[in-house]
Amino acid sequence: MKKVIYTALLMTGLSVGSFAKTTTDEGKEAKSNAPVKVKFASEYADAESVVWTSSPRFKKATFVKDGVQMTAFYNRLNEYVATTQRVDITTLSPLAIKNLIKYYPGYQMGEIIKYTGTDEAYFVNLRNEKENFLVKISSDSTIGYFKDLK
Repeated sequence: MKKVIYTALLMTGLSVGSFAKTTTDEGKEAKSNAPVKVKFASEYADAESVVWTSSPRFKKATFVKDGVQMTAFYNRLNEYVATTQRVDITTLSPLAIKNLIKYYPGYQMGEIIKYTGTDEAYFVNLRNEKENFLVKISSDSTIGYFKDLK
């Protein structure tokens, strides 16, 4: 009977210990995100529906501003990296559209993402029956392959 009681106490102690560790880790994450959240709030004071996520490389805030869904990226040092947002084809320059048609005939156009960081660029999803990839359109309307999508 003593063994059962000791085992129960040991298991209770271990569960409380691991719960406390999880809470502490979440507290550390919240503290490490505090500076970036303050910076974000000052830059995007009118942002709505803000959702924060983190990856090993970035902290990311997805939000709505003026009716447009956007994403802001910050590095692990809480420095602003870039924002992205979906746009439609009319946002691209006529030269960029002409170059897309010229260099990628027969490809269907998918999402277009506007990237605003140290420079501005557009990423366009192109696909056909065999391929699905992104191209990058620079501010001077030059187009280059960016990456394959699965």
